[in-house]
Amino acid sequence: MAAATSDRLVDSPPDSGFLDAMAALAGGVCVVTALAADGRPVGFTSTAVMSVSREPQLVAIGVGRRGRTLTSLLDGRRFALNILHAGGEHVSRRFADRSADRFAELEWSAEEPGGLPLLLAHSSYAVLCRVVRDLPAGDHQLIVAAVEHVVPGTGGPTALVHHDRRYHALGAA
Repeated sequence: MAAATSDRLVDSPPDSGFLDAMAALAGGVCVVTALAADGRPVGFTSTAVMSVSREPQLVAIGVGRRGRTLTSLLDGRRFALNILHAGGEHVSRRFADRSADRFAELEWSAEEPGGLPLLLAHSSYAVLCRVVRDLPAGDHQLIVAAVEHVVPGTGGPTALVHHDRRYHALGAA
């Protein structure tokens, strides 16, 4: 085991089957959006999202340290958690593609002039959050955030989930 002061908490066994096990865990698909220091919208697809607390209302997300959005989340201290509706697979794929201009030709709005980018046309809800704590967790950064506001999207009570390396729609007619 590594020293307690290290970002590396434990040594992983070789070929442990971890990725296959995690692929068996169904996860709701979200797009995390924020603003870069220059005001550009940034974002990424994530299933590493969880509700942490009802009182106070807290959520947590895991963010890869090599991604382009982490700095914007930590510097700006705010983000939107866009919970994709059942028809949002194309949006998820776009925000997972590192080479794509993720916001080009995509319907989105700002929460207010100069505010967080929201994907309401592709989401059941957008949860606006303020970062309250972050800590290293292996090759990711775990971010805990307070919920500031919840905005309904156009997707109604449907959900896009990812399971066994495939997308699945829940609640869709």
